[in-house]
Amino acid sequence: MKNLKLLAAALAVVLAGCAQTPDSVRFSAEKDSKERNEITAIQYISSNKLSDDIDNALDKSYTQFDLRENISVELPEDYCEVDFTQISDYEENYEKIMTRIFGKDVLDRENTVHDETGDGMVSYSFSDDDEKMYGCVGNNGFICFAKPSAFDDLFNGGNRVKIYHIDRDDDLSDSYELDGTSVTIKQAADFAQDWLDKNYADLEPDLEIAVKTIIVRQSDQGIYSFDIHASKKYNGVLLDDLVQMTDTSDESMSKMKYITQGIYMQMFKSDEIGSLTNGNGILIPKKERSVDKIISLSSAMGFIENTFTDFNEKMEISAIDLKYTLTPLNDNKNGQSCYDAGIKFDSHLVWEFVMDVPENEMPVGDEYSSAGNIQRFIYLDAESGDLDYEFDINMLMQ
Repeated sequence: MKNLKLLAAALAVVLAGCAQTPDSVRFSAEKDSKERNEITAIQYISSNKLSDDIDNALDKSYTQFDLRENISVELPEDYCEVDFTQISDYEENYEKIMTRIFGKDVLDRENTVHDETGDGMVSYSFSDDDEKMYGCVGNNGFICFAKPSAFDDLFNGGNRVKIYHIDRDDDLSDSYELDGTSVTIKQAADFAQDWLDKNYADLEPDLEIAVKTIIVRQSDQGIYSFDIHASKKYNGVLLDDLVQMTDTSDESMSKMKYITQGIYMQMFKSDEIGSLTNGNGILIPKKERSVDKIISLSSAMGFIENTFTDFNEKMEISAIDLKYTLTPLNDNKNGQSCYDAGIKFDSHLVWEFVMDVPENEMPVGDEYSSAGNIQRFIYLDAESGDLDYEFDINMLMQ
C-alpha cells in the first residue's frame, strides 16, 4: 500500500484547487488571428539577428504589460522541429539506477516487486516502511526514490516560505537550517546541480538538465526543507515544465492538452538529495529539420499587445522563453494512457510569456507546479503564430 501511495504522490504534478480569476486579468480577445495579423504584421527573423531583436523588444514599453526588472531571454543553440517519443523498456535499468542511489547492499536485501500500475506503466520497485526507503523505475522512464530523510514527507515538506528563481538572478544568499546545518540557497543550488551532473545527466544524454527553482518550506514542527526543481532543454530550448492541463474540448476531460517535463527533488540535509522524481518519465528527442526563421520577439510582443486589449491594469511578464510544448498523442478512447511507453508527442516551438500569480492570489495545493506557484501563461507559436493562453487559475490547476 505504501508503494502505491508514494507512486501516486510522485505522479500527481498538479492538484485540484479553487480560486477565481481577478478582475485585473479579465480581457477581450475576440479578434481572430487574421484581424490581429492585420493590426500587427507578423515578422520573421533569422537566428543570427535574434539577439539584437530581443534586446530591442526588452527595451520597449508596452501599454498592456510591464516587464520584470532585469528580465532576460536565453538564446538557444539551434532552432528546429523535434519529434519526442516516450522511452520504452526502461524498467530494465532499475538495478543500475537504484544501486547508484542506495548502494548494492541495500538493493540486495530489499524485496523488488514487478508491477503494472493502473495508468499502464510497468515498473520494478521496492518499498521499505521500516528502513524508510523507496525506489521505482518504470518502462516509460519514470524514476522515483525516497531516502529516510524524506520518506515521511515525500513531496510534502510543509508550508511555502519563499520561492527562489535560480534562472532569474534572484539573491541566493539567504540561509536556512537543514538538519542542524546552515545552508544558503546558492549552496543548495550548487549541490543539487553537482548531484544531477554526477548521478542523473547520463540517464538523459540528449538533454541539458539545470536547477531552475528552489522553494523553501517549513513543517508545522518548524523543520525546513528545500523543494528543488530542474528543467530540461534540447539544444538550449526548454521542454515545457510549466503547463500540465487537460484538453477542454475532450468530453471526458481525460485527454491531456499539455504535459510537463522536469525533475523534482527534496533536500532535508545539507549533503543529501532526499527524494527525486522525474514526473512524466523520459522522452527521446529526434530532430526533424532546422528552422531558418522564427517570429521575432518584437513582433510577438506587438502581437499580444494588440490581442489582450482590455486589462484593467498592467500585467507583469515575469519570464520569456522559447520552449517546446508537449501534447501526448495517445489513443485515449481505447484506453491508452498519456504516460504509456512508446507514445509520440505533438511538439511546437513557442514563445512563452509567464506571469507570476501574486502571493495573495496563490491557491492552496500548488506544491507540484514547476515554479512553486501557479503561473498564467501566453504561448505564441514561433512558426505559425497560433495563440494559446490561460489566466484562469481553476483551469491551470486541472
